[in-house]
Amino acid sequence: MRKLTLLVLTLIATFSSFAQTDSTTTRNIPHPRYEQYIGVQINELVQQVLNFNNSGTTNTVNNNPYLLVYSVNSVKSGWGIRLGVGFNSNTNSTNDGITQTNNNITDMHFRLGIEKAFRLSAKWSAGVGLDGLYNNNNDKTTNTISSTDTTTTTTKTKIYSYGGGAMGWVRYHVNKRILIGTESSFYYTAGKQNETIQITSRNFNLQTRPVTTNTTATSNDTKQGVFSVPVTLYLILKF
Repeated sequence: MRKLTLLVLTLIATFSSFAQTDSTTTRNIPHPRYEQYIGVQINELVQQVLNFNNSGTTNTVNNNPYLLVYSVNSVKSGWGIRLGVGFNSNTNSTNDGITQTNNNITDMHFRLGIEKAFRLSAKWSAGVGLDGLYNNNNDKTTNTISSTDTTTTTTKTKIYSYGGGAMGWVRYHVNKRILIGTESSFYYTAGKQNETIQITSRNFNLQTRPVTTNTTATSNDTKQGVFSVPVTLYLILKF
């Protein structure tokens, strides 16, 4: 009996020692001053899983170009810096034996701003902010028609714009590290649209097969205000 009592007291002392060590270690770990979030759009993934495209209903157009988002916020104040990046590159061609068309599209979108985050409850958070924007769209289309003569039309369109605006977001905390969020914004941009059309013709009926080239260039100012409704879904990781 005395040996059992001694064993129990030894175990209690051992567990107490571990508990004190763990508590001391936990107190010594500094709390993070900042929280970082990185998110990716998952609209297309959700549509594929839930098969929205075949549901027969009309879906709201997702006009949010920012595929990746990142933010870092102060734990104490909620103020932070936010970044968004979007990139789209698409190349395709068609050829029916007479007309050959090649399309090359490269679009880039950037935003940088500040935000204020609020914790609404254990599962919900929200934020508001201001962003500065830069957009660059570079599209090239080449259309070649082959018959008794060959005519190639090359159209190059470049659009660049700057702007900014206000935004707001809301997020649901699945757990401590995974969140699902959406956002809404109103952005105003202004810039330039430069377009160049080059038409090259070669006449195969003539012995010298002469080549003629005509080029026209235009430049126009662009202005646009876009309100983005909260239909974009982001899968966000907190670290």
